[in-house]
Amino acid sequence: MTSHPLRQPARPQLDLVAGEWLEPAEALGGAIDDPNTGEPLQDQRATREDTVELALRAARGLHTTRSWADSPLEARIALLDDIAIGLAARVDELAYEDAMATGNGIRTTRQMASYIGPRVSSARRQLVEVGVAEDLNQGGRPVRLLHRPLGPAAILAPWNAPTFVAVAKVASAVAAGCPVILKPSEWAPAGCQIVAEVVHESLLRTGLPTDVFQMVHGAAVVGSQLASDPRIRAISFTGGASGGHAVAIAAAPHLTALQLELGGHNPAIVLPDADIEATAAALIEGMTKLNGQWCEAPGKILVPANIHDDLVDALMVTMSSLAIGHCLDDRTDVGPMAYRLHRDRLQGAINELVTAGGSARTSSTLPDLGGWFLAPTLVTGLPVDRSLRELFGPVVTIHAVGSVEEAIRAANGPETGLAGFVFGSEPGEAMRVAALIAAGEVRINGCKLADLADASEQSFWNSAGIGGHGPTEMVRFFQGRQIIGVDDPALPI
Repeated sequence: MTSHPLRQPARPQLDLVAGEWLEPAEALGGAIDDPNTGEPLQDQRATREDTVELALRAARGLHTTRSWADSPLEARIALLDDIAIGLAARVDELAYEDAMATGNGIRTTRQMASYIGPRVSSARRQLVEVGVAEDLNQGGRPVRLLHRPLGPAAILAPWNAPTFVAVAKVASAVAAGCPVILKPSEWAPAGCQIVAEVVHESLLRTGLPTDVFQMVHGAAVVGSQLASDPRIRAISFTGGASGGHAVAIAAAPHLTALQLELGGHNPAIVLPDADIEATAAALIEGMTKLNGQWCEAPGKILVPANIHDDLVDALMVTMSSLAIGHCLDDRTDVGPMAYRLHRDRLQGAINELVTAGGSARTSSTLPDLGGWFLAPTLVTGLPVDRSLRELFGPVVTIHAVGSVEEAIRAANGPETGLAGFVFGSEPGEAMRVAALIAAGEVRINGCKLADLADASEQSFWNSAGIGGHGPTEMVRFFQGRQIIGVDDPALPI
């Protein structure tokens, strides 16, 4: 087994607590591997409970003094601008670390990394739009609506898009005026390590309190300590349903504000007049984007029985053109799964679908590298009520349906509510069907990742989570509203 010539030594994991860099003291017992070869790169580490307590105390202390909560808009803007510049300068490092953490091809992670600095700039624009106060003066009486930071915020980041999602949440919380504690996934800490360096350097450069941003490491134990602490007043979590439920239960006694994005088994309805080749190309793009490890990927395809076989044939042809390979190879379309446990879980889910009567179809040859590779797979031949769970990989189930109405009913099944897709040639009918899918975002004739429009608003419906996305939603989530003013003696009651 030979390492790729571009592979670098593992980036050390370090906590950033109260302005100091510390080595996480606890061993989790597992390893972070090279997903291409399976070779261990470094042990998984976790922050000790007493060190997490120091971070909580520092965040609470900063918020209590109000030196950050009451900071001028200009100070937050200057910080965000500096962070954006710092992240833009480290795109290549971020792309490498995210490729090695997720198995996504370097071509994709380089593109994602190039969006990270602009995402901070987007939070800056959101801050300017939201502001910190509005004058609502009534008849000469001073009345103000204040946009106050809720307090210390915990950001629990996922492993599948580890750096971009973490930065989006951190930037929004910082913009809102919250002290932030970031916990990366135990499977993907390296990109967030770079982010922590950049944010810390920006705080020092702008002369702002270093306790504005802290970072700790670990798995569920550390996440639970943060989520269950009453000093944390806002939690933003992206991850699986079981993790989201655990966060919600831990936060419930303190009524902590929650934003939970939990994914879903996203339906794709193919209408009778759909362009088969174009639909197949879009669906294969969607099911293999980020190696299929993204929460808005298509999961179950609902297609009229009379064009079912034609669509399957077109999907197989398109799938056969994909290059499966090492994540650091620019030619790779689909890399390995992020880590062995996830690959094994996914293979187990495919085996269960086959045991239930499905047929697993693939046209790909896996590279002989020894890592966590899984061939993109179509599962056919199952009734739709046997495909109920999100797979979270380059796998979809395909089901023949008798009518559009049947497809709509099947689309609104268990574990749905985040995203959906409709494919058809007549825009009016496609829009009508899209509006009947209970999901926060429904795309027509495509499976892209970026927002449909600048003013997109997306709620998490059903079991997909709590909260949503939108142009100002992320900053507003970390704020509360406070109305102050002189009362009106003429009011009748």
